[in-house]
Amino acid sequence: MFAWREAAAERGLGVRNLGPAIGVEVSGVDLAAPADPEVTAILRAACVERTLLLIRDQAHLSDAGYVGFARRFGDDLDLHSRRDLCHHDHHEIFVVGNVVENGRAAGAAKVGLNWHTDHYHLQHPALFTFLHAITVPAEAGETRYANGIAAYESLSPAMQARIEGLRVRHSRARLFRELFPDASEEQCQAEAERFPDVLHPLVRTHAESGKKGLYLGGEWGSIIEGDPEPEALFAELLAHMTQQGFVHEHHWKPGDVLMSDNRCSLHRATEWDEAQYKRRLHRLILLDDQVPA
Repeated sequence: MFAWREAAAERGLGVRNLGPAIGVEVSGVDLAAPADPEVTAILRAACVERTLLLIRDQAHLSDAGYVGFARRFGDDLDLHSRRDLCHHDHHEIFVVGNVVENGRAAGAAKVGLNWHTDHYHLQHPALFTFLHAITVPAEAGETRYANGIAAYESLSPAMQARIEGLRVRHSRARLFRELFPDASEEQCQAEAERFPDVLHPLVRTHAESGKKGLYLGGEWGSIIEGDPEPEALFAELLAHMTQQGFVHEHHWKPGDVLMSDNRCSLHRATEWDEAQYKRRLHRLILLDDQVPA
């Protein structure tokens, strides 16, 4: 296994864990600099081991440079179906926040206000998600992240045996209506036709670490199959995974870049005073080339 902490130290990079079970900050990195394969490998390994990677002080990073950084980890960046909520020049960038341009919404203010992992409704779901903080409120508006590997490993043997082999049905159509209440009926129908329901394992083996973890999907669009009490079981596992010991709450600063591993994790946005503060995050989602197993 790649000794990324030692490699980071040799390159003069700082490493600081954000919490006991999740999150790490790597400092001394300039994402606008030319690609460095060893630094890219360090950042990927850090994110895989700790689920969440924080790189601060990237306010100078251009939108093109940000997209270029994400592409160091793969080429299949998602293009969101709500093109009106994406960056004008870079369709890959989905704008998150109460952004208004020319009198209309140019960002999604309410997206992410539920525990979820990104694009769980796809046969090839999200691999990594990147968020770049452009404008953030002076208070509130944090984003929370939960580690499904640590949560699974702390389950009782009886619960692990109960959930082994179960699958989860994920519905983009149901999720879309929750995320975009302003969407037209035509948009909702098109979304349902474009993304039929998919089934993924509840207990997923991480392709890089080899560890097992919970893969719940999202509380607005997922339901467990194969258990006599699916809703109660989902709620129990969600409450377990999102307890304080497995969660990091990120307090945003302008220029922050967060990279999260979606394969065995959840995250959730929180509310802020939209009347008083503007919030703009630029989101990129890199899709996986593997089906959850």
